[in-house]
Amino acid sequence: MAITKSVSSVQDWTAVAQNTIGKSAVFNASASYEAVLHIQAFLDTATAHTGTEFIIQTSSAVSGDEDWEDFTKFVELAGTSNIEAITNNPLAAASITITCASTTGYTAGMWRAIKDGILVNSELVYQTGLTTDTNITIEDGTTNEHAQNVKMYSVAMVKDILLPIGIYRARLLINNTYSVAGSTLNYKVRAVNVTAI
Repeated sequence: MAITKSVSSVQDWTAVAQNTIGKSAVFNASASYEAVLHIQAFLDTATAHTGTEFIIQTSSAVSGDEDWEDFTKFVELAGTSNIEAITNNPLAAASITITCASTTGYTAGMWRAIKDGILVNSELVYQTGLTTDTNITIEDGTTNEHAQNVKMYSVAMVKDILLPIGIYRARLLINNTYSVAGSTLNYKVRAVNVTAI
Protein backbone atom coordinates (compact mmCIF):
# COMPACT_ATOMS: atom_id res chain seq x y z
CA MET A 1 0.00 0.00 0.00
CA ALA A 2 1.32 3.46 -0.91
CA ILE A 3 1.98 6.16 1.66
CA THR A 4 -0.01 9.35 1.15
CA LYS A 5 1.75 12.56 2.18
CA SER A 6 0.79 16.19 1.85
CA VAL A 7 2.47 19.46 2.72
CA SER A 8 0.73 22.59 3.94
CA SER A 9 1.62 26.07 5.11
CA VAL A 10 0.70 26.49 8.77
CA GLN A 11 2.10 30.03 9.01
CA ASP A 12 3.89 31.95 6.26
CA TRP A 13 6.69 34.37 7.22
CA THR A 14 5.45 36.45 10.15
CA ALA A 15 7.18 39.10 12.27
CA VAL A 16 7.41 38.86 16.06
CA ALA A 17 8.24 42.02 18.00
CA GLN A 18 10.68 42.07 20.89
CA ASN A 19 9.15 41.26 24.30
CA THR A 20 6.02 39.75 22.77
CA ILE A 21 4.76 36.21 22.26
CA GLY A 22 3.77 35.19 18.76
CA LYS A 23 1.32 32.40 17.95
CA SER A 24 1.03 30.44 14.72
CA ALA A 25 -2.16 29.25 13.13
CA VAL A 26 -3.38 25.84 14.30
CA PHE A 27 -2.37 22.69 12.43
CA ASN A 28 -5.18 20.12 12.24
CA ALA A 29 -3.67 16.68 12.88
CA SER A 30 -6.96 14.81 13.32
CA ALA A 31 -6.50 12.74 10.13
CA SER A 32 -2.76 12.18 10.57
CA TYR A 33 -0.97 8.93 11.11
CA GLU A 34 2.16 11.04 11.46
CA ALA A 35 3.02 14.71 11.00
CA VAL A 36 6.16 16.84 11.16
CA LEU A 37 6.32 20.58 11.76
CA HIS A 38 9.10 22.34 9.84
CA ILE A 39 10.09 25.59 11.59
CA GLN A 40 12.29 28.35 10.15
CA ALA A 41 13.22 31.63 11.86
CA PHE A 42 15.75 34.46 11.78
CA LEU A 43 16.73 37.60 13.67
CA ASP A 44 16.26 40.83 11.69
CA THR A 45 18.23 43.41 13.69
CA ALA A 46 21.85 43.74 14.77
CA THR A 47 20.84 43.72 18.45
CA ALA A 48 22.55 41.16 20.69
CA HIS A 49 20.07 38.36 21.44
CA THR A 50 20.34 35.63 24.09
CA GLY A 51 17.74 33.43 22.39
CA THR A 52 14.05 32.94 21.69
CA GLU A 53 11.98 30.15 23.21
CA PHE A 54 9.95 28.10 20.74
CA ILE A 55 7.08 26.15 22.31
CA ILE A 56 5.19 23.46 20.41
CA GLN A 57 1.76 22.98 21.98
CA THR A 58 -0.67 20.16 21.25
CA SER A 59 -4.31 19.60 22.07
CA SER A 60 -6.31 16.45 22.72
CA ALA A 61 -9.51 18.32 21.83
CA VAL A 62 -11.03 18.85 18.39
CA SER A 63 -11.81 22.48 19.27
CA GLY A 64 -11.65 24.94 22.14
CA ASP A 65 -8.69 26.33 24.04
CA GLU A 66 -8.81 24.67 27.47
CA ASP A 67 -6.80 21.57 26.54
CA TRP A 68 -3.60 23.02 25.08
CA GLU A 69 -0.43 21.70 26.68
CA ASP A 70 3.30 22.02 26.06
CA PHE A 71 4.64 19.14 23.98
CA THR A 72 8.24 20.35 23.69
CA LYS A 73 10.22 23.57 23.79
CA PHE A 74 13.68 24.75 22.79
CA VAL A 75 15.73 27.95 22.67
CA GLU A 76 17.35 29.11 19.42
CA LEU A 77 18.62 32.27 17.69
CA ALA A 78 21.21 33.29 20.26
CA GLY A 79 23.72 35.75 18.82
CA THR A 80 24.08 39.10 17.09
CA SER A 81 23.02 39.13 13.46
CA ASN A 82 25.33 40.72 10.91
CA ILE A 83 23.19 42.60 8.38
CA GLU A 84 24.42 42.97 4.81
CA ALA A 85 22.73 44.61 1.83
CA ILE A 86 22.71 42.30 -1.20
CA THR A 87 24.31 44.13 -4.11
CA ASN A 88 23.20 41.82 -6.95
CA ASN A 89 20.89 43.88 -9.18
CA PRO A 90 18.68 41.93 -8.79
CA LEU A 91 19.52 38.64 -7.05
CA ALA A 92 17.76 36.43 -9.58
CA ALA A 93 15.79 33.33 -8.68
CA ALA A 94 18.05 30.21 -8.80
CA SER A 95 21.17 32.27 -7.93
CA ILE A 96 23.90 30.44 -6.01
CA THR A 97 26.21 33.45 -5.50
CA ILE A 98 25.21 36.39 -3.31
CA THR A 99 27.29 39.58 -3.47
CA CYS A 100 27.52 41.99 -0.55
CA ALA A 101 29.89 44.69 0.74
CA SER A 102 31.37 42.54 3.51
CA THR A 103 31.28 38.90 4.55
CA THR A 104 32.22 39.48 8.19
CA GLY A 105 30.33 36.94 10.31
CA TYR A 106 29.40 34.80 7.29
CA THR A 107 31.43 31.61 7.60
CA ALA A 108 30.44 28.49 5.66
CA GLY A 109 28.17 25.82 7.07
CA MET A 110 25.38 28.03 8.42
CA TRP A 111 21.83 29.05 7.50
CA ARG A 112 21.35 32.65 6.33
CA ALA A 113 18.18 34.65 5.85
CA ILE A 114 17.16 36.93 3.01
CA LYS A 115 14.40 39.28 4.15
CA ASP A 116 12.48 40.40 1.10
CA GLY A 117 10.61 43.69 0.84
CA ILE A 118 7.51 41.48 0.67
CA LEU A 119 7.96 39.41 3.82
CA VAL A 120 6.35 36.21 2.51
CA ASN A 121 8.96 36.16 -0.29
CA SER A 122 11.77 35.91 2.28
CA GLU A 123 13.79 32.69 2.45
CA LEU A 124 16.59 30.85 4.20
CA VAL A 125 19.67 29.71 2.29
CA TYR A 126 22.53 27.46 3.38
CA GLN A 127 25.97 29.02 3.00
CA THR A 128 28.64 26.69 1.64
CA GLY A 129 31.55 29.08 1.20
CA LEU A 130 33.08 32.37 0.09
CA THR A 131 34.40 32.83 -3.43
CA THR A 132 35.90 36.26 -2.68
CA ASP A 133 35.71 38.70 0.21
CA THR A 134 32.31 39.88 -1.03
CA ASN A 135 30.75 36.77 -2.63
CA ILE A 136 28.85 34.18 -0.60
CA THR A 137 28.04 30.84 -2.19
CA ILE A 138 24.95 28.86 -1.20
CA GLU A 139 24.03 25.20 -1.62
CA ASP A 140 20.81 25.60 -3.59
CA GLY A 141 19.65 28.39 -5.83
CA THR A 142 17.39 31.05 -4.36
CA THR A 143 13.67 30.37 -4.68
CA ASN A 144 12.66 33.98 -5.30
CA GLU A 145 14.14 37.00 -7.04
CA HIS A 146 15.24 39.72 -4.61
CA ALA A 147 15.77 43.39 -5.40
CA GLN A 148 19.11 45.11 -4.96
CA ASN A 149 19.80 46.23 -1.36
CA VAL A 150 17.47 43.66 0.17
CA LYS A 151 19.04 42.66 3.49
CA MET A 152 20.67 39.38 4.45
CA TYR A 153 20.94 38.28 8.10
CA SER A 154 23.49 35.92 9.62
CA VAL A 155 21.49 34.41 12.51
CA ALA A 156 18.88 31.92 11.30
CA MET A 157 17.64 28.46 12.25
CA VAL A 158 15.63 25.45 11.05
CA LYS A 159 14.06 22.72 13.18
CA ASP A 160 11.83 19.71 12.51
CA ILE A 161 9.46 18.45 15.21
CA LEU A 162 7.75 15.04 14.91
CA LEU A 163 4.27 15.28 16.42
CA PRO A 164 2.80 12.43 18.49
CA ILE A 165 0.05 10.36 16.91
CA GLY A 166 -2.44 10.88 19.76
CA ILE A 167 -3.23 14.56 19.18
CA TYR A 168 -5.87 16.50 17.32
CA ARG A 169 -4.17 19.86 16.88
CA ALA A 170 -0.79 21.59 17.18
CA ARG A 171 0.52 25.15 17.16
CA LEU A 172 3.75 27.04 17.77
CA LEU A 173 4.26 29.80 20.33
CA ILE A 174 7.28 32.08 19.91
CA ASN A 175 8.33 33.47 23.28
CA ASN A 176 10.35 36.53 22.33
CA THR A 177 10.41 37.77 25.93
CA TYR A 178 13.21 35.26 26.69
CA SER A 179 15.86 37.86 25.79
CA VAL A 180 14.60 41.01 27.49
CA ALA A 181 16.64 43.47 25.43
CA GLY A 182 17.02 41.35 22.32
CA SER A 183 15.98 41.38 18.67
CA THR A 184 12.81 41.16 16.64
CA LEU A 185 12.49 38.08 14.44
CA ASN A 186 10.53 36.40 11.67
CA TYR A 187 9.31 32.80 11.54
CA LYS A 188 7.57 30.34 9.23
CA VAL A 189 5.91 26.95 9.84
CA ARG A 190 5.06 24.20 7.36
CA ALA A 191 3.71 20.71 8.01
CA VAL A 192 4.14 17.39 6.25
CA ASN A 193 1.20 15.12 6.95
CA VAL A 194 0.94 11.34 6.47
CA THR A 195 -2.74 10.59 6.01
CA ALA A 196 -2.71 7.04 4.64
CA ILE A 197 -0.39 4.04 4.84
